[in-house]
Amino acid sequence: MSIKPFRLEPGMTVGIIAPSSAPASAQSVDNGIKVLEEYGYKVKLSKYALEKNGFFAGTDRQRLADIHSMFRDPKIDAIICLRGGYGTPRLLKDIDYKLIKNNPKIFVGFSDITGLHIAFSQMTGLVTFHGPMVASNFANEKGRKYALGSLFRMLTKREPFGSVLKGSGIRRGRTIRKGRATGALIGGNLSLLVTHLGTPWAFSTKGKIVFIEDIGEANYRIDRMLTHLFNAGKLADAAGIVFGHFTDCEEKPSADGRPTQTVEEVLHERTGRLGIPVAYGFPFGHEAFTATLPYGIKATLDANKGDLIIEESAVK
Repeated sequence: MSIKPFRLEPGMTVGIIAPSSAPASAQSVDNGIKVLEEYGYKVKLSKYALEKNGFFAGTDRQRLADIHSMFRDPKIDAIICLRGGYGTPRLLKDIDYKLIKNNPKIFVGFSDITGLHIAFSQMTGLVTFHGPMVASNFANEKGRKYALGSLFRMLTKREPFGSVLKGSGIRRGRTIRKGRATGALIGGNLSLLVTHLGTPWAFSTKGKIVFIEDIGEANYRIDRMLTHLFNAGKLADAAGIVFGHFTDCEEKPSADGRPTQTVEEVLHERTGRLGIPVAYGFPFGHEAFTATLPYGIKATLDANKGDLIIEESAVK
């Protein structure tokens, strides 16, 4: 059973952590924090958020400590990640899931943060949010109005969100296979979803609306990862599948005439014959215009109309 966090209200405190890679610059962090403060929230930066250690924002122990301290601190009402990158799978076996379950809070991020979303969902039932991050999105004026409008409407309203397309400038998603289905949302970054297979945090797609995005992957690797999910018994039992941004994934024509496929062609070929509704081109993932999607919350994919509708409130 899903555990909804309490809604975010003016004057509450937002904790900022970096559980994956370090932010690109201190300026991007400052700019993002300033935006949060302009929205009327207090901000607390975690102890190790600005550390750097190879690929990561601090050591595994430091990043883990920041997650635990933010969930433990009664003065923190919501937690938003600085950025993705790489690092969350290294933390999963040492997370205190009982602590998180006993202290449910808003938790937001995407990309590599998919690792934490899936683990939190599987181990605690906490509703978390695949959405914009402080250094990646808050500091970027392009698309910020839509991204943050979507985020804060999701986090502050005790009512169904409705269509994720509203305000995005996208009239409709592109239909891969027609149909209409309702189920709880699960998904995230394709590379991270594959990473969870065969682990204690492996997820179920049965009867669910699965949302998928990625960045910087060759089209054959997208095919390979989707195939791996199928081979592991995932996706075919889903209620529906919705694809978001596949940023920097389109291949240039090869000089030797080697045949290639577009991302959309790969998605059509892999999912178009599943017998469930499938749609592509929705505003979530590694681009400025990114919607917020709540894990574990009921949604309807209407692939006939090219829409995704959040059917219940995500906060209490």
